[in-house]
Amino acid sequence: MTSNTVDLVKLGQNIKQAREFSKLTQTDLACFLDVDQSLISKIEKGERAISADALEQLASLLCFSVKDLIQADSIVPKGKVAFRTDGLTFEDNCILAKVNKIILNQIEMDGILYD
Repeated sequence: MTSNTVDLVKLGQNIKQAREFSKLTQTDLACFLDVDQSLISKIEKGERAISADALEQLASLLCFSVKDLIQADSIVPKGKVAFRTDGLTFEDNCILAKVNKIILNQIEMDGILYD
């Protein structure tokens, strides 16, 4: 495997693990990305590729770095935002993605400063 090749099966497994950790459904991800749920299923099975833009959006929503989703042998959560509801709306997920992006940026900056 070259450095420019993404293992779609590993990526799909990591997306699924991150999604399940976040207690989101395939339908939640599909709604967030404005795609059909069957596409999310195929991505998680490694049967379909995901665009770089969609991967970045998912990484923010799931609170994982793109690098971790692509390369990690197992997904280790960096944190989790808890809600007092089970029913998150599309707008809630958009806000969550923005908050998670801030969290991920802070974690990365801390790593640069303190490593």
